[in-house]
Amino acid sequence: MKVKLIVSAERYDEIAETLLKAGIGISEKSDLILSERNTSINYLIGKKGDVIYRIKTSDISHIESFSHEVIAYTYDGEYRINERLKTLSNMLDPEVFIRISNSVIISTEHIKSIKPALTRKFIITMQNGAVVDVTRTYYYIFKEFLGI
Repeated sequence: MKVKLIVSAERYDEIAETLLKAGIGISEKSDLILSERNTSINYLIGKKGDVIYRIKTSDISHIESFSHEVIAYTYDGEYRINERLKTLSNMLDPEVFIRISNSVIISTEHIKSIKPALTRKFIITMQNGAVVDVTRTYYYIFKEFLGI
């Protein structure tokens, strides 16, 4: 059996060693995730073409889901992610990343501007030029998160 390990950098080696001694392997592609409470990840594994990259979460402006495909956007381009959006929203730092619709998570550190729309929505322009909408369902959550 293999698990994906999401723990603090300080405890990673200790926990990984314990799991390996118990015969449990560690893999980024595993369907099972073992995580510490209140720990968020610092990087994601993504693909650009056939090349696999380790992407710092601080470099990610937003993540979008299109049907069964999840794309992380950075200044360097777009990366396909193997995680579901719901899983990512639980793994990313909740003080930085917020879900703004059923298909988009953004990094509040990469927001360039916020424009209110007429129908209880916001239009957000990210620093990389991307434009995303806060839907009505997430409108009040977003307002409270930013304190606006």
